[in-house]
Amino acid sequence: MAETISIEDIVKRTPDLPSLPAAALKVMKETESSTSNAHSIAQILAQDQALSARVLRLANSAYYGLTRKVTNLQESVVVLGMRCVRNLCMVAATYPWMSRKLDGYCLGPRELWTHSFGTALGAQLIARISKKCDEDQAFTAGLLHDIGKVALSVWLENKTSLVVKYAEQVGVSFDQAERKVLGYDHCEVGEYLALNWNLPEEIVMAVRWHHEPGNSPTAQAIVDCVHLGIYLTMAMGFGLGGDGLHYRFCEESLARLGIAEKDLDEVTDTFIVGYEEYEKLFAELAAAA
Repeated sequence: MAETISIEDIVKRTPDLPSLPAAALKVMKETESSTSNAHSIAQILAQDQALSARVLRLANSAYYGLTRKVTNLQESVVVLGMRCVRNLCMVAATYPWMSRKLDGYCLGPRELWTHSFGTALGAQLIARISKKCDEDQAFTAGLLHDIGKVALSVWLENKTSLVVKYAEQVGVSFDQAERKVLGYDHCEVGEYLALNWNLPEEIVMAVRWHHEPGNSPTAQAIVDCVHLGIYLTMAMGFGLGGDGLHYRFCEESLARLGIAEKDLDEVTDTFIVGYEEYEKLFAELAAAA
């Protein structure tokens, strides 16, 4: 049943392939440096005028409730902090292509974005509670975990029902069914993109293993955080699509992070409140896109 076309060919032949601006990638790396400061972050952002404008607009959104308007990039870093601006930069960089409709996964406009942002927020929350990994890196990993879907969607359009049917009949998860029908899944395609973008290993591992966290050879904690972030997002019904409920929950992720299953309800409540607060930011994103 597997197709002969390779992942490399999929990526080469996919129209409007997702990409991250060079400035966004540089900001990500710069914030990890011990020598970074507000000036160095602002200098990098200034290399991309469109991205800079979106970041400034988000920094001045009602969500942050600043008492005065931030008028330049360096000021935004000083007021909000480097890590916050890094997250805003990633959000501003990914929203334009994550808000697209993906017919192959039965996702309407902004549904992939809703799911990805929810996963980012959930992964960040889990990382904060567990203290097992950096919460801002968990946010980025959650935001990017489904990038493979953007590239694979057009190739899946006529096969979605076949993949779902196979998953249900054989009793396997959607990604396992993807591998049977296509020869690979969206996680593997996403890993290929993440490697091409030279993303940090922890994020590459989260993109590759978010549905099978126990198989991750490295970065176990961040992969577990993203896996649980996906669970929280699915529990709320955010951006489920055609594949939404056809995945398996890995209880071992809870154990590895030191989180009891009974505590998930409290985590879910915190997640919902946090997500609802971000609606003000979403309004600015849509206006700036």
